[in-house]
Amino acid sequence: MTFDEYEAWAGADTFDTVCREALGSLFDLADGADDGCLDREEFTRLRHALGNPADQARAAFDALDEDGDGRVGRDAYLAQIRSFVTGGSAPMARALHA
Repeated sequence: MTFDEYEAWAGADTFDTVCREALGSLFDLADGADDGCLDREEFTRLRHALGNPADQARAAFDALDEDGDGRVGRDAYLAQIRSFVTGGSAPMARALHA
């Protein structure tokens, strides 16, 4: 499936009603501390399980960890994926396509 095919299928409405729930559940599984955030190791493990190479996962984490505290929150993670899916404009998207 190409990005264009995925974007046509997913879109904002489908992301909000289907994908967000599934991706949120995966985030929760990766959240070993159950604190609503992923550290770099948890994030990289999750992204690797989803098929992303380690270097892309590291770049995406760096793009999402805007305050440099070494953690990415659930809401920020899902918002960035939504932005990526619906327009490819998220910081994570730029990191992945750099």
